[in-house]
Amino acid sequence: MIDFVNRIDEYTEDFINDHYDLYTKKLFGFTELVTKKDQPFPVVINGTSDRSQVQVSLDDRFDIITWVRLPGTIAVEEDEEDQWGIRQHRKQAIGLRWIIAHKVELGEDLILKLIESVPAIFNNMAGYQFVVSEVSSVDADHEAIYATELGATVYEKHRFNWNLYAIELNVEFIVCISNTSP
Repeated sequence: MIDFVNRIDEYTEDFINDHYDLYTKKLFGFTELVTKKDQPFPVVINGTSDRSQVQVSLDDRFDIITWVRLPGTIAVEEDEEDQWGIRQHRKQAIGLRWIIAHKVELGEDLILKLIESVPAIFNNMAGYQFVVSEVSSVDADHEAIYATELGATVYEKHRFNWNLYAIELNVEFIVCISNTSP
């Protein structure tokens, strides 16, 4: 999973550098949603059980903030048409939730430009053969995304200076032998 999130972060970094040269960014990477006292909030997955150190939040020092979660399940399917990979016939599918928060001053079409090349993000990743990678939806309900991802904090409708988008990415792939360690 972390390979996919790293690739999304690389793509985002390149996109911002190419289109928005002078803007600051914070790419949190791979996160999970936790709840404390009925308050949901994403925390960075850092490879340890201690995730309290890096909590995702909107920070006015940055113009663009992103994070990625695995909100659902990982599907594994046997496919007779696929005769390669580590385990022949084994195709996997994941759905990733990619949250993009950007200051409203950057404009409403930033998200449209960003997702334009998303299907090509995962092309030619070492160790993977992709069957499908696509944006299944882009949710632009800023208030609902805020409530889901960051909880019931102060959200003032029409005075909020962030645009929030939840991009749902579906990725089907087969892990190839080149991705395994000796």
